[in-house]
Amino acid sequence: MTTPSRASGADTPSARPDVVFAIVALAVLILTVVPVGTAVFYLGFVRGDSPCVMCWEQRIGMLLISLVGLFVLRFGPKPKYVGMAVLIAMWGMFMGLRHIGMHAARDVGQGFALEILGAHTYTWAFFIYWICAFAMGLLLLMTRPKHLDAPVRTLRGLERFAFVAFLVVVAGNAVQAFVSTGPPPFMGQSDPVRFSFNPKYWHWSLEEWKPPLKFALRGRWAVDKPDVALAVADPAAGPLGALPMLAVRERSPLAATLAATLNGAPTDLAFDALSGQFLITTADGVYLADAALTKVTRHTIIDIGYSVDLGRFAGAAFLDKGELVAVGENKSYVVLKPNDKANADSNYRYFLESRDQFDEVTRSRFGTVRARLLYTMSAAYDVASNSIYTLTVPNHLVQRLVVSRFDRKDMTLSEEFVPTLAKDAGLALDKDRSLGEFMVTGAAIADGRMYAISAAFSTLLTIDLATHRVIAAHTIAGLTQPIGIAIKGDDLYILGADRTVTVLPLLTPPAIRTAP
Repeated sequence: MTTPSRASGADTPSARPDVVFAIVALAVLILTVVPVGTAVFYLGFVRGDSPCVMCWEQRIGMLLISLVGLFVLRFGPKPKYVGMAVLIAMWGMFMGLRHIGMHAARDVGQGFALEILGAHTYTWAFFIYWICAFAMGLLLLMTRPKHLDAPVRTLRGLERFAFVAFLVVVAGNAVQAFVSTGPPPFMGQSDPVRFSFNPKYWHWSLEEWKPPLKFALRGRWAVDKPDVALAVADPAAGPLGALPMLAVRERSPLAATLAATLNGAPTDLAFDALSGQFLITTADGVYLADAALTKVTRHTIIDIGYSVDLGRFAGAAFLDKGELVAVGENKSYVVLKPNDKANADSNYRYFLESRDQFDEVTRSRFGTVRARLLYTMSAAYDVASNSIYTLTVPNHLVQRLVVSRFDRKDMTLSEEFVPTLAKDAGLALDKDRSLGEFMVTGAAIADGRMYAISAAFSTLLTIDLATHRVIAAHTIAGLTQPIGIAIKGDDLYILGADRTVTVLPLLTPPAIRTAP
């Protein structure tokens, strides 16, 4: 009697039916045929859907996991194969999350490309990769020493079918890739053209080769935090050319006792005529000061990391009901109410200091549309509309001055506009310049007009809130990094990062008082 050779696979452990390899073959078949095969043959060839560059990343990753599964069927579940599949799954989940993150904040039912069972394809991609990682964990649990030591296997019916299905699906994707993206150096598109076998409808693009202005894993969300120290203060460098200069009534440092109380550089200024108090913020502090700006009457340090990440306070305003708001650069906010009988123990989670002087009313985030890729460094309250206003500051990706209004009743975006120049204001932008270059660091509202101070070019903009027009613009000499502005009676108070207060008359267009 002769002994069957190992190469034949007969009567060897690897040749006998094994549930592990049956499950792997079925998993490879499902992964190849259902998501990837459906995407190319039905969604692509039948419905004309073409994948974008990120969809291609996700689809290729699934095929690579299937390929690793075929290696497992042929050579056994070696750790290097399972490990590689897990790494590919991790990459796929990252790409899925990144793709979802680009569209997750849209309105109900909105998204990118086609949807399946109510979820768009990139959402399913993340779920499929998670299932793949889960399956790899189960495979490791089911693996026995005999699987690791087994020789090269002879494939059986289901396993051979998985190989054939894989080759067919890869071939289909190769055809779609050539049609929709073209040969190198062409690359896929962010918004692909509908698939067609007719060459006259093919669109091969090089757009994705354009280098980013700044490389970052977070893409267009990688925006540096605004820094008033980087603003160009020279008024002559501004986009509006030569502007009239406002006369300064007084300039002096903050009172020493008040300045010593602040826990860092000030970030905004506001005034409340009813209580006769100023409001000053620092990165995480809120301070109430007397009308003469000589001493702090009440203060607290906010736990800016509790629940909602408040970032760094950059705007502040007095509200109705005796409340006040501090707004972070990231448009998160906290509403506070002074209270001499505040419960210090209950307020432990909200405040780091003076827990017995304020109650937290709420903290949340302002949601914007035009301003969503821009930070803000100002906040103002309008009594007439019972609304809070914010203004954006430019960054390396976007230069756009956006004014957003949030209704005090529900703190929800009610209006958003990009101001333009009033025709009768006598203002004109220099060639290739825009209002988006201004870095508004403080704002205050009176009689339907917003007074916005810009650290860039030391300019005061007057915006009519009804018409959304800039009706006046003036420069102010000697300003040092202005970070806040407040209206007290007939005067404007401008606070600088160096803790200097500049006082000048409140102008009332069209009557403009300028320096001689």
